[in-house]
Amino acid sequence: MSQENVEFVEALLAGSGSMDKQALLAALPELIAQTCAPDIEWVEDPQRADSDIYHGHAGVRQSFERWLEQWDEYVGEAERFVDCGDDVLVIAHEHARGTASGASVSSRIYMAFTMHAGKIARYREFYDEQAALEAVGLGE
Repeated sequence: MSQENVEFVEALLAGSGSMDKQALLAALPELIAQTCAPDIEWVEDPQRADSDIYHGHAGVRQSFERWLEQWDEYVGEAERFVDCGDDVLVIAHEHARGTASGASVSSRIYMAFTMHAGKIARYREFYDEQAALEAVGLGE
């Protein structure tokens, strides 16, 4: 089952990664309903100043909308997928340009997707590699 989880997350990120901001926002309701469990827990990195924890499909959509509204451009590129049983750890690089400032930013991001019954039951994001590894049981 864990290889299926990796393939699911790879396909999800490949499909959504090819969309521009407006297309992604338009696709969110259907995409979330198809890929996320109804009681999903969506956890933003606690180190972010605006970090929050969301629940359910409406919460996932709110998190995405809040995040994307601050960027004129946003692209995430998955670099590696790590099979961790029920969890899939994605190591990615994100690039964005701020709406208000016009400043370009780039950073590494770690995403842990916990799968249950073929859907995402929990999402956790990290900007700290060690925290991400510990979250999926790979830490020291």
